[in-house]
Amino acid sequence: MSREVIETSQFFSQMEEYGFFDHVEAHLPDNFTLIYEIARILEDLSHDLSRALAPILELQEPTDRDSTLQSILIPLVTEVKEYEADLIRSVTEVRQIYPYQFLLPETVFLQRLAERSLWMPRPRQPHNFRYQTESDRFAPDDRKQKVYVLFDTSSSMRLHYRILLAKSIAYLFLKRNEQELGTVFCRTFDLTVGELHVARDVPSFQRLISTVMHLDATGNGTVLQKALQQAIDDISHESQLSHAQILVITDGVAHIDLDGLRSQMGDTITVNTVKIGHARMVVDDKIIEDQVYHSNSEDAIRLRELLQQKHEYEVSLSSASGGMRTQSLKSQLSIVVKQIETLKQRIAADVTKQYGLEIQKLSTVYVEVDDIDPKEMFSFPEDKVRELEELAGALLQELRDEHQVEDIKRAAMLYDHLYLLMQYNTIDAPRLERYAQELEQMLGQILNRPGTSADDVSISDSERSQIRNMLQGGIGANNFSLARLLRMLAMRLRRWWRTRRQFLLFRKISGKVLRRRG
Repeated sequence: MSREVIETSQFFSQMEEYGFFDHVEAHLPDNFTLIYEIARILEDLSHDLSRALAPILELQEPTDRDSTLQSILIPLVTEVKEYEADLIRSVTEVRQIYPYQFLLPETVFLQRLAERSLWMPRPRQPHNFRYQTESDRFAPDDRKQKVYVLFDTSSSMRLHYRILLAKSIAYLFLKRNEQELGTVFCRTFDLTVGELHVARDVPSFQRLISTVMHLDATGNGTVLQKALQQAIDDISHESQLSHAQILVITDGVAHIDLDGLRSQMGDTITVNTVKIGHARMVVDDKIIEDQVYHSNSEDAIRLRELLQQKHEYEVSLSSASGGMRTQSLKSQLSIVVKQIETLKQRIAADVTKQYGLEIQKLSTVYVEVDDIDPKEMFSFPEDKVRELEELAGALLQELRDEHQVEDIKRAAMLYDHLYLLMQYNTIDAPRLERYAQELEQMLGQILNRPGTSADDVSISDSERSQIRNMLQGGIGANNFSLARLLRMLAMRLRRWWRTRRQFLLFRKISGKVLRRRG
């Protein structure tokens, strides 16, 4: 029964899809198991966040996606005959040869007839171009949807769990549209544009999901303009990406050349964007000045003309002679200065309102979502807590009977997940901590045994190292991380304080003193 609970666990199944069991040679990203909890919320179609992201997560209408595989693989195709050029195989087929061959000289015609080298149109079985595989999973096909994902890894994505939300969005987008996608390209961007990752078949599709799940936010900038230009350039040089959609997942606000990018995209490339959070760019005088001198708007062009007139009046005024001439130039200069100030204020207001939001105008679908509330995302009802307890209990039971490497990795992952959840489930924290401590003790016993032990012959030294990395400074390194240690001390202090209050209340009521054993 315990084995069935483990093998049917959605938590472990999804972690496996994320690639966390296969790629633990190095320390995993912070809070990596919380992606599962965010994705769980996004899969709830009644949740506000899921409804807000629906235009991005769905490439097609639900009625199209829910159609059966048979209707997708065998569309309604009008029956027509198809032909291909072929040599005649007998003299009786001479009536079907291409007519122009009757113009050949008689001797040449008879010779070719004898050699069976005359050409005729021969009917063949029509080719109905459907999906190149009957699999209902990721199936590459030039006629299917092509997507280019641009994933923001700037340092600001670490704030408010944005990197985790971005990974969950990318995962659900790819999984929900797995059947409709033909080719997926992906690049990260922060201060620079990352390397290109491509998925054209099931293995590369799985690798791409794992790669995205392992991304970390370490960059110090957001070069969105450069990333979009790189994506457009990649698409223009890849025949498989014709009519591709670019999906941008970011939390930042970056200025881009809207008109320039639109001209490069043409009519065959579209951009869709998910913006996490409500950050806005601070517009200073330097940005406004740049817009004045580089923008092609009517106000900017007019302002440049007025600035040139102002300069000319100032030059003329410096060399003017005579009171009337000087007074006239001053009057004209004053009018120009007022016009310049009016235009500057108008341009500044427009720049402040629009600068950094050009991606919204560029996008066919633009979705802006709030930063997630961790108390909402990571706190659970009673049935979810019982599910975690059941899963931990089943895993402990299996590890007592047999030390399978996969179970040990699962235990390390669940151990980490329980400690992450304890800070958001304060009421149920003692229950979660109990199982976390049992998993800690079990893993400590297993990892501290020599690799040559008869009980652990299947656990190699490299696998032990991987499991210790999964614990992220936990029991494998004989010490907890500072944040985890503080959380544990706080919870134990709260329990001690509750117990002490109960003792004091009992003494006050009964007049007796309770003493702890041992």
